[in-house]
Formats: sequence, C-alpha cells, structure tokens
Amino acid sequence: MVKAHFSRCDNPLSQLQFKNFGAVKNSMQFEYLSRPCYYMEDVDVWSTPWSNANYRYLYEVRDGKPITPPNGMRSAVPLGGLGAGTIELRADGSLKEWNIFNNSPAGGGQKVHLDDALFGLRTSIKGSKTNAWTLRTHPPKGLPSIAQIEYSGAFPVSRLRFADPNLPIALDLYAYCGFKIYDPESSATPAILFTFNLHNPSDQIVETSLMFNLPNHIGGVYSKRERGLVLSKQGSEPTSGAMGIWVDDENALISSSIGQDIIPLWDEFEESGSFKSLMSKDVHAKHGALAVSFKLEPMQSKTLTFVLAWYFPYRPHGDEILGNYYTRLYESVEDVANKVISKLPSIWDAIYQWQTICFDNSLPDWLQDALVNSVATMFKTSMWFADGRFRQWESFSCPAVEPIHIHFYRSLPYAFFFPTLQKNILKGFAKTQSESGYIEENLGDSSGPLDQPKGRQMGDGCTVFILAVYQNYLWTGDKNFLDELWLNVKKAAQWQIERCAKFGLPNNLNNTYDWWDFEHKYIVAYNAFLHIAAMMAAEKLAIIQGDEEFANLCRANIETSRKALNELLWNGEYFRAWWEKEKPSSDASINPLHADTLYGQLWAFILGLGWTTEPEKVSSHLAMEQKKNSSPFGLKVMQGTDCDDDRHPDPRPGHAPYENGPVNNLVWQAGSLDWASLNIYIGGDVQQSLLEAEKVIQNWRENLRDQWDYRDLTTGWDGYPWCNSHYSRQLIFWAIVLALSGQQYSAPDKRLRFDPKVSALSKLPFFTPKASGTLEILGDGKFKLTVLVGELELNELQVREVSIAQPICLKTGQSFVM
Repeated sequence: MVKAHFSRCDNPLSQLQFKNFGAVKNSMQFEYLSRPCYYMEDVDVWSTPWSNANYRYLYEVRDGKPITPPNGMRSAVPLGGLGAGTIELRADGSLKEWNIFNNSPAGGGQKVHLDDALFGLRTSIKGSKTNAWTLRTHPPKGLPSIAQIEYSGAFPVSRLRFADPNLPIALDLYAYCGFKIYDPESSATPAILFTFNLHNPSDQIVETSLMFNLPNHIGGVYSKRERGLVLSKQGSEPTSGAMGIWVDDENALISSSIGQDIIPLWDEFEESGSFKSLMSKDVHAKHGALAVSFKLEPMQSKTLTFVLAWYFPYRPHGDEILGNYYTRLYESVEDVANKVISKLPSIWDAIYQWQTICFDNSLPDWLQDALVNSVATMFKTSMWFADGRFRQWESFSCPAVEPIHIHFYRSLPYAFFFPTLQKNILKGFAKTQSESGYIEENLGDSSGPLDQPKGRQMGDGCTVFILAVYQNYLWTGDKNFLDELWLNVKKAAQWQIERCAKFGLPNNLNNTYDWWDFEHKYIVAYNAFLHIAAMMAAEKLAIIQGDEEFANLCRANIETSRKALNELLWNGEYFRAWWEKEKPSSDASINPLHADTLYGQLWAFILGLGWTTEPEKVSSHLAMEQKKNSSPFGLKVMQGTDCDDDRHPDPRPGHAPYENGPVNNLVWQAGSLDWASLNIYIGGDVQQSLLEAEKVIQNWRENLRDQWDYRDLTTGWDGYPWCNSHYSRQLIFWAIVLALSGQQYSAPDKRLRFDPKVSALSKLPFFTPKASGTLEILGDGKFKLTVLVGELELNELQVREVSIAQPICLKTGQSFVM
C-alpha cells in the first residue's frame, strides 16, 4: 500500500493538522443497534418519539460483538455553507445527511442519504492490469471497494487517505468548505470542494481517471457544461433549483454521461476511464456522472479539485417560503461554482488562519480538537433566510428556533468571530419582547411562523438577554447598537426586578434545566445567580446610558438579591438548587445540589462583572459539586433529591432503580465544562479543572467517537447519549480558554488585560471580534502578544502586574513584547 505525504510545494492542504484519526477497512462489518433514550435524532428522521424512546446507533460488529466504530463513522465534519445546508463525508467514503435540499424540521422533507453519490478511481499502467475502485470501503452492491480509508476531521476539513494492495499511486482527498472568521457571508457559500492530492512514486506513467456520480434526488434534468454537469428542476418546491459538479482542471479530459442505473455507468468508467456517450440538453435520468482523465508522469504530483455546488431558493419554514440568504450572494449554481473556484487560494488561507488560532498554543490536544471542530454545529443547524434573518435550531430533534437560554451557552464563538450574526439574533428577541418587558423563550418552532415566540416563563430569558447586550457592547464598542436596544434591556431588567417583589429573588420561573419543574418552586439557585449577574450588567449599561436613577435601582436590587440568596439558598456548604417556602431548611429533601448552579457567576467572570456572592461560598459550592455529583463522564446533574418520574425509567434491564433516579444521574455536559472554567477563575488547580472538562470532551472523542454530533445529555453510568442531537450548549467550553488566560477586553476603552492562571512558559490564545492571536509567557517577567488574524488597536495592555499605557496597533503576523 502507498500512503501520501505531501509538502507545501505540492499542495498547501497537506500542511493542515488533525488531532483525531480513524481507519475503516472493507473487511469490517457495521450495524445499527437500538438503544434507549428520552428523545433523539435518528438515522432517517429528525426525531424519535419523545419520552421513553429508542434510537439506532452505529456499531462495528467484531466476532459477533458490537464495539465502538472508528472515528468518522457515527458522525463527521459537516461540509457546506453557514445557514446554507451541509453534507457529511464519512470515514467509509459515504456521503451522508444531505441537508442541502431545504429539508429541515420546518418542512422540505426528512433526512436524506444518497448512497449512490460516490467518487471512483481508475488507474492503468502499460503492460499491467487496469484497476478501478469506488472510493468507498462499503459501496452499493455490485461496485468494487477500496481496501482502507483513514479519516481525520478538523472543521471545515475532512481528510481521507486511501490504501489498497493494488493502488499504484498515493491518494489523499481533502473535502472542505468556505469558512472565514469575521466574514459570515464568505462562510455562507452553498458548495463543497473535494481536492485530490495524487502522487506517482513509480518510474512508469499511470493513466488516471476520477469520477463522481450524482444521483437525481430532486427529480430534475441533467445538462452538460464545459467542465461540469448540472442537475436542475423548475418550479417553487423546496427541491426546485439546481446543483452540479465541476472540475477545476483546464488541461484534463472531462466527460459525462447519464443512466437509469449506476452499474452500467460504472462499467463504462471502469472500461475506459471516461464516458463516450453523448448527452443532449436537459435529459432526465436517475444518475449523472462526470469523469476526468489525465496522465501521472513518473514521480509526478498533481492536485485536482471537484466542486459540488447547489442553489435551491425556496426554503420553507412552516407555511411560509422564506428562501435562502445565499441567493443574495450568488445568481445561480454556475455563479456559485465559478466564484468558489476563483477563491480557492483565499479559502485555503482562511482555513490555515483558523487552524493557527486553534492549534498554535499550549492547550492540550483534546481541547484544541474540540475548539477547531466546535463551530461545525453552527453550520449544521443554522438557517439564514433571504430577508437577512439568521437563526439556529436548538437541535433537529428539539426544533425550537433560537431558545435564548441555549443561544447564550453557544454565543462565545458568535461573539468572537461573527458578531454581526449575534446582533442579528438579539434584534430578533428585542423585536418580539412582550409588553411586560419579558424576553420570550424562543423565536418560534418548526410548525409556526418565524419570530412568533412559543415558550414559557424562564429565569434565563431576560437575564441572558441583558448579559448578551452588555457582552456585545463590551467587546465591539458599538454604541449605536446599544442605543437601539437600551430600552429593551431596561424593560427586561425592570421585569426581573418586579419578579423579586415577594422573596427578594425572581420567583417561580423555569429554566433550561427544565426537567425539575422549577416553575413550581419558589426560588431556584440557577436563576438567582443569573439574575444577580444580569443586574450587575444592567447597572453598568445604565451608567453608560447616563441613567443614574435606573443604575441606583439595579444596585438596590443587587443588595436585596444577595441577601435573599444567602438566607434562602445557602445551607452552610453549598447553594441548594431550590427553596420551597413550605419546607423547613432542616428537611433533607430541600437540599438538592445542581451541577451548573453557578452559571451566572461564570458569565460575571467572563464579562469582568466580579463576584455575585462571597468568594469563599463559591469555592465551597464548587468543591461540593465535585464531591457529590462526580461520575466518570462528567458531573451528574442533580443529587440529593428523589425527583424523578415515569418519563425516565431506569433503562438498564435487571437493575434496581438508580440512586436518586436516572434523571438525576444524567450528565448535562455544560455542568462539567462550566465547573472547569469557574474553578480556574477562582484560582483552583488548573489540571484538576481541565480533567473535569476532559471527561466530557474525551467521552465524545474517544469513547463514543462521535464528536460532530454532541447530544446535550449523556448517562452517568455508561456515558452513552440520552437526549437531543447536534447540540451546541457545549460551546461554553470556549470559556475555559478565557479562564486560563484571564482575558478581559474592553472595546470602548481599547483595553486588553490578562491574568494567566498558568505559571510555566506557555502560549495561550486570545479572541476579540476584530483580532485573534496568542499571549506567550516568555519568562523573566516578559510577555509577547501576537496577532494571528485581524487587526488589534489598543490604548492599554496589561499582563498580570505589567502594564503598558500607550497606543498599540498590531496587524496579522505582528507582535508586541512587554
């Protein structure tokens, strides 16, 4: 078997880094097996039934026993455009989850898998046997397989390396899409690039051909283009529009054909490496194939790129046709393909910049891998409509549109890299604010019109809206945007204050941890900490807006709320999850311990607001979460209560009910990730803190090998998925990086401060909405700030006790030593 390793002079993609690996052989057997869940996205449908359901999970079957399959088989990097649809290229070479046809929980059909969509390779050496393979280890029946594929993924790239005893060349495939931080429109291109790196290590000429078969899923007609093949359909259905495949090679021989069955098309390709049949215009068939043929001279390396582009204007949402934003950026599918090909060097540059931000630092590999792949969920589940509104599903299996309590958990990458989209979403919540001042839970769901909220009264609605607006002003300095939303912020804060009238803290409100009926409990600790943090932010915003009267009102409420927090919720060791008026504090049933209670304190640290309560109580509470809620897979969500119901029976046959009930022993993963960040912020042991986050991330990377499909909940007893799909709450792990560096950035003041929590020589990343880079601890009290992407303008830079008060301007590649 020949394996390829290219230098930059061959192709720049070969210099990309990957932190994960999986190898699939054609001798392996795979099977979907049923597992219990509450609800979950399934193989062919957006969601299983809710409550006590089952989903199908992929396994490798070895010696009759199911084991975890190789990396890249259960999920892979989603490739496509931001809000424009995606496809996954899996480790066996199959193309799964074609979410490009306007299919979503809001209409356009269920999930799509096109098994006959595939690449093929043919090689011929004079005097030797001709060989042909599909570039699949498990192709459709009747087609030849390749012996092995090695998979690695680092968003927005999937790399496949092919090996076979009869393969005379080295062959790598890089599948990727446009992704450029600070440029959401460049990231919204409806296209995937498939770049093949080929190398002939022999002293003989190798006649080589590559082909791609594009099945007719849309029921359209095929048309030949000069260097491509287009499939189009008239009308205004979700699948009306066009898609096509192009080859970026002006010297190679390109041919195409159509057929009713893939086997005859394959036979023709295998025979000659090209298609001889002539295509008339606008031909209907079940399959269309494009082949490209060329010679590889001895020791020659070659790069060849296919482009798969699509253009489907009629995106439905419920009963409305809202369209796709990319139709404002491109005129046709040909326009998409031509512009993508013309921008190849800049697309490569943007990918390198992203990798540099995520990898050029001292973070552990597992965290680097999580960071580089984290934004994949933004591409997978986002929607960007033709009128400019950008929205994201909670998940495909729980299809609420932008629940604000979920959005805030995933907001850090938006705030850092796409702040205009963050503003887009916040404007949606401001526009739909109720007359009372309440910020609604979401912006609709899959069944009704967009931006018509359907939700509950939540303790993490108004609060996170206030914090998000403050975050945006603090990090962008956009005073006009703050002015536009200030009255919305003020009304939301007033709603919160009025809700404190009975007990000093907002009463009887649900929140994102909604399985414990918090709306029926008087005071909930999770809501309380968010409330205090939000009031601290509201006070600062009031001062900025010159509203001293309202600032004083916020200060008074903060004092009252802190008193109630300590009197009603502090039990001497930790803050109990809730307070019930009818039960005395000595009743053990009212001392439940909720992992992620201090989420509001985390945001207070991130935004430089300070302590919501006494530092020693925060420290004690975190220590008790670690002591009482720990599991091998992360912190169990709730301990010290028998709260459970028949929606969550113990799923383990033959086992007695799990202590405290199964629902309490699930791992809502944000609890561990937030614990890690908080413990770093308060000066806790860094390695111990990272270990808690590592449990969650490594469960997806190593135990499940399914890191491109995080579910929100896993079990505390075996670590398997329990609820939801393609989730994004885990993006809060970006806060770990902020905690490690102690970064505090103020765009209005052009001030950047660091308080690194690591003592050894190290390099830590930093992020702002206009520039990202690294802070390097050099030793001898010196530090080096380097901008990797963007431009950074400062009037003040401080690292620990070292402060520089002077104008500093750093562009990409420039550094400042202090």
